[in-house]
Amino acid sequence: MTVDFSWPQFLWIVFIFVGVPSAFCALLLWRKSSKSEKGMGAGRLGLWATGATAFVFGFVSCAGWLSWSADQRGQFRGPGLPAPREFPTWQVVACGATVVLLCLWAARLSRWTETGRYTAALGTTAGFSTAFCIEASTDATGQSGVGVVLCMVGWGLALSVIMMAWNTFSKRSTVQR
Repeated sequence: MTVDFSWPQFLWIVFIFVGVPSAFCALLLWRKSSKSEKGMGAGRLGLWATGATAFVFGFVSCAGWLSWSADQRGQFRGPGLPAPREFPTWQVVACGATVVLLCLWAARLSRWTETGRYTAALGTTAGFSTAFCIEASTDATGQSGVGVVLCMVGWGLALSVIMMAWNTFSKRSTVQR
């Protein structure tokens, strides 16, 4: 059962499920960056700009891929609320690839080597989850709220692992030179 979009409900869901966890993680990243950042990256963006850029990238990835649907029978459902609930596999894979690539791009734009990468992961996760909250604010059952939590945890862990692997790989390639 769906209801009309509600700004107060949307803002409350974003605050509770995205804002609070993101603020906590941002605080941890800020403490880490102020104490132990060694190398500067190739980009020009600071941590706040990196996070904001990644947030926009994450939001656009979710809204761009998951607000419409095309199925195997050639049926197309255009953007709108409520968002579709079923997607072809290729669309989900393309959405995931877009999220990861845009997160990597945001991390590359940061002038902070290590912390900038994790900031990009946090920003991308928060942006994607915020876009997901639009649908959650129209859901009267509350099940979409669980989806937002899973989105935050899943993307947060996945993108952090990717950034950790990138840090490990870049350190090894620097040592070998």
